[in-house]
Amino acid sequence: MGKSQRNKGASGERELFSLLSDELGIVVRRNLTQTRGGGCDTIDIPNFSLECKRCETYNFNAWWQQTIEQALRSKNKPVLFYRKSRRPWRAMFLLSNICSDFSGSDTVDVSFETACLIIRESL
Repeated sequence: MGKSQRNKGASGERELFSLLSDELGIVVRRNLTQTRGGGCDTIDIPNFSLECKRCETYNFNAWWQQTIEQALRSKNKPVLFYRKSRRPWRAMFLLSNICSDFSGSDTVDVSFETACLIIRESL
């Protein structure tokens, strides 16, 4: 990964975590050891393992696999936040983590606002 891609990713994380901090009422910071340790992008939201992607080309399969692997390590619920330039943030959750009537690996894609509501309800 090139320097400009790393900078864009780090900038995306800072942007998202600032928005999440405002919406959730808790301080959400970057996990600065994530690259070396292979962890999630933040450890500040209880019960959730967050992955943040700020890219122009979507690669959901690889991103979701990474999100799931990190969540399994931390025993938390996986959530993937993503966006392209000039687009709003979106989030992907396991449907079974939102509604106990479902099981399996089906996912649901929601707006940033709905994602914050889901997370707030579980805090």
